[in-house]
Amino acid sequence: MSTPLKSAIVFLACLLSLGSIAAASPEGERWLSAAQIHTDIDLAAETYRRVHPGFDRYTAAEDIEQAWSALKQEALDTNGMSVGDLYIAIERVLTLIRCDHTKAELPLVMKAERRTMPVYLPARWTWVETRGIIQSAPIETGLHPGDEIIEIDGTPLQDMVAQVRPLIPVDGFATWSADAGIAASLEFMGGAVDHFGALLWEVQPTATILVERTTGDRETVRVDRVTFDAWTALGAANGSASDFKDAVLYEDIGSNAGYLRVDTFVNYRKPIEPDDLYAPVFKALKQDGREHLILDLRKNGGGSSDAQMRLLQYLIEKPVTPIRNICARTLNMDGIRDHLWTWDKRALSPNRLGFKRTKDGDYCLRNFVDSDLKSKKPARFAFKGELLVLTSRANSSASTSLISILRAHRPVTLIGETTGGSPQGPTAGLQFTLTLPESGIRTRVPFLRYFNNVSGVDDGSGLTPDIPIVNTVAAARQGKDLALDEAKRLIAKIDKKKRLGRR
Repeated sequence: MSTPLKSAIVFLACLLSLGSIAAASPEGERWLSAAQIHTDIDLAAETYRRVHPGFDRYTAAEDIEQAWSALKQEALDTNGMSVGDLYIAIERVLTLIRCDHTKAELPLVMKAERRTMPVYLPARWTWVETRGIIQSAPIETGLHPGDEIIEIDGTPLQDMVAQVRPLIPVDGFATWSADAGIAASLEFMGGAVDHFGALLWEVQPTATILVERTTGDRETVRVDRVTFDAWTALGAANGSASDFKDAVLYEDIGSNAGYLRVDTFVNYRKPIEPDDLYAPVFKALKQDGREHLILDLRKNGGGSSDAQMRLLQYLIEKPVTPIRNICARTLNMDGIRDHLWTWDKRALSPNRLGFKRTKDGDYCLRNFVDSDLKSKKPARFAFKGELLVLTSRANSSASTSLISILRAHRPVTLIGETTGGSPQGPTAGLQFTLTLPESGIRTRVPFLRYFNNVSGVDDGSGLTPDIPIVNTVAAARQGKDLALDEAKRLIAKIDKKKRLGRR
C-alpha cells in the first residue's frame, strides 16, 4: 500500500537550489535547451510509470508525476540547464520512488572524465555518529587514522553531508541506510560527498581540510585531490570486496564456534560456483562439530541470487520456499525499447507464456521459469546449530532478504544495526538501463518485484536486530568491533551455561 508524501515535500525535493556547478566537467557543463530536457524527462517519466514494479509502493504516483512536472517547469523558467544540473535533478526525483535500485548514473562521457580529473579526497573515511573519521590515507597527506574531518574547503562536513544525503536512494523509509553511502560506495563513482559534490560545489585540485586529531587538537591540512582510479586504488569501498569470489572469509573461534564473513553476493562480473566457497567452510564446521556460527553480513549490500540462495541452503534445517512471487508491472516495452539495455535481452520482448496475470494487473513469473520460486532443500553440510547474524545499515536487497527469510524459517539471533532494504522483498533482479537521448544520463529501472515468503515484518523499515549495537567514534578509533565482541560474549555465555548444566 502506498504512503503518499505531501506535495510540498515533493516539490521541495525538486526545487531546492542545486548549488554552483564545478568547473571540473566539460560534459557536465554542456547546456541543454528546455525542449531537450523535456524530451528526456518525458521518456523517463513514461518508463518508470509503466515499468517500475514498485513505482507507487511507497509514494503516491501523483506526487512523483508532480515532481517530473516541476522539473520541466524549472527547465522552462531557466531556459534550460546543464547536463550536471539535470543529473542531480533527476536523481532527486528518482529518490522519491524509495527504491535502492533506482538511481541515475553519469553519462558515459562524464564517467570517463572522472577517471582523469582529480575530484576525490585522497583518503578513506567513514561516517560514524554523524562524524567523518579517517580510516586510512597515504602518509604524505598528513591525514592519520582516527582524525575527524571538521571542514573541507571552509564548509563544515556535516553541512556537506546534509546536501548530498537526500541524493542517496533507500528502500522504503529506512533513511538511516543512506549513511552507508556517504563516504564510500560501490554504487556510485565514490561516496556521495565526492561523487555528487563534484557537481554541487566548486572543486579545486587542492583541498583544505580542517581535522581534529585524536588528541583533540585541530589542524589544517592541504591535500591534492585524486582521480577516481587513484581513489579506488586506496582500497575497496567500505573495506569490502566488490566481487563474490573475493568476499568469503572464514576462521575458527575457539573450539566450538566459527566466523563466516560474506561481504557481497555480486557474482556476475567474475562468476564462480558458490559451492566452491561455501562447501569447504560448512564441511569443516560439521566435521569439527562446531555448535555456533557467526555470520557477518555487515558489508553486504546484496548481489546475485545464486550466491544468496546457496548460502540459505547451508543455513536452513528443513526445506524452505523462500520466494512467494516474482512480478513485473508490464510486459509491453513498445515505444521505449530502443532506449533500454539489459543483460537478458528476452526482457525487452517478454514471452507471455512465462507469466500469469494477477487480478491487480501484474504479471508474475510461473514457477518453472525461476528457480528462486521453488523449494530449497538443506545442503549436504547444512549448519543446524546456533546462528548469530551481524547486521548493519549497509544491508539491503539480497542481504536483507536473506536475513528476513532466515529469521522466518529458523532460529537466528541478529546483532548490530537496523538494516536497510525491504524485508518483504526488493524491486530488483533483472534491471534495465535507460539512456536518455539528449543528455546521455543513464538510469536504472528494476523490472521485477520479489515477494519473500515471510510474515510479520514491516515493509520498508529494514530489520531490527535482537541485540542492537551501534558503532561509535571511540570504537572506530580504537579498532574495536562491538557487534562481533557481543556475539563472542553471547557464545561464551551459552557454552558456560551448557557446561554448568552437565555438572
